[in-house]
Amino acid sequence: MADKGMVVYLVRLFIERALGLLLFLLGSGWVLGARGALWFAVYFAAIGTVVWLYRAAPETMAARLSIADSKDVTPVWDKVLLAIFWLLAYFVVYWVAGRTCDPALAIDVIAVLGAVIYLLSSMLTAWALSENRYAEAVSRVQEERGQRVCSTGPYAFVRHPMYSAILMWCVSVVMVFPSVWVALVSGAVAVVIVVRTALEDTMLAGGLAGYPEYQKKVRWRLVPFVW
Repeated sequence: MADKGMVVYLVRLFIERALGLLLFLLGSGWVLGARGALWFAVYFAAIGTVVWLYRAAPETMAARLSIADSKDVTPVWDKVLLAIFWLLAYFVVYWVAGRTCDPALAIDVIAVLGAVIYLLSSMLTAWALSENRYAEAVSRVQEERGQRVCSTGPYAFVRHPMYSAILMWCVSVVMVFPSVWVALVSGAVAVVIVVRTALEDTMLAGGLAGYPEYQKKVRWRLVPFVW
């Protein structure tokens, strides 16, 4: 059953990314361009981290696959923010990139660096998930699972490393698709993530044993020495 659930999850990820590619092509008039090819190559390749996680952290992945079981206890604010994030980061940004980024732009050092940053963000997400067995896809205190504070791996540096990885994505997508409109969508995603981080941090401080002490130990939420 777990294997079947994982296959379904991987198919869903592939379809989401394929739809992103389709929206990009619709926006660009069916022209992929060198930068589009670069981005979507690494975008699809990053699915490999999920396959690795299924072997390295099966319990965590099982929890993320059972998101439907937690929908009734997920805060309304998180449902709203997740919906906005999902639409902007998986679909809107690619249609906008196709519409506003010149497909004739050649790949340069900045574009390559952007692709590298995106791959690093995927690796950071995988690292965080492999360390934190309570890293569900939604924000809530998992009392039924006896949730404990995770302070190892990337959690020793920032309290919300998976959200830090999303901010890295926000930077990388603009580096590959240099457009004011892509930057605006990326900025909107960053705002959503910052708001979600603040709300989740407050929720955990009030409901998860040991979290206030963890806040004192690890001061930074998303970016070391910044916030």
